[in-house]
Amino acid sequence: MAEENQLVPLAPAGIHPRSDVESAGKFAVKPKPKNRPEKSSKFLVYFLAFIVISGAALLIFSSIVLRASTPRLKLRSVAIKTLLHGNSTINATLITELTLRNRNFGSFRFRNGTGQVFYGTVTVGEMKIREGRVRARNTERFRVTVEVRSNQSEARNLSSDLSSGVLKLSSHAQLQGRVNLLNIMKRKKRPEMNCNMNLVLRNQTIQDLVCD
Repeated sequence: MAEENQLVPLAPAGIHPRSDVESAGKFAVKPKPKNRPEKSSKFLVYFLAFIVISGAALLIFSSIVLRASTPRLKLRSVAIKTLLHGNSTINATLITELTLRNRNFGSFRFRNGTGQVFYGTVTVGEMKIREGRVRARNTERFRVTVEVRSNQSEARNLSSDLSSGVLKLSSHAQLQGRVNLLNIMKRKKRPEMNCNMNLVLRNQTIQDLVCD
């Protein structure tokens, strides 16, 4: 009987947290990640940098590529083909070589042009320049024949200068055309030249050719 009335010890139950601790763990507010504001600020910085760089590139592009400058017209050389002169008259055929330099990023198309050769203030010859086109960043060369005619009645000091053997001449020419910038814009330009030279009768050459 004594054995039947003995208390049998219960097995220890597993240790569980308190109910209030469980509730606090379930409903605890998790901290938000802190990298979102940093990402948005970096995006703003990158966006502003892109705007600044794009604006600078556009400014450089417009100031260099879309800027139209006047092509340069120059008289490079003059050769005498024929020369006849007396005490008060002169007849000569000159072969001139002109260059037209286009420094733009677009082609330059020009119309028919003219030029003059002067002895003092008297026009003694005329040059005719045919229409043409100069490609972007290129230089074109062309030859123009000029007939020079003068006499004492037209030029007052011609006789004395012929006696000295040197005839001082000058020339002027102008072209009219348009610069086509990447098929976006067209700008009117008028290249011109002014040159001085000496025609030496003894050896029939042109010397001291200087252009502005």
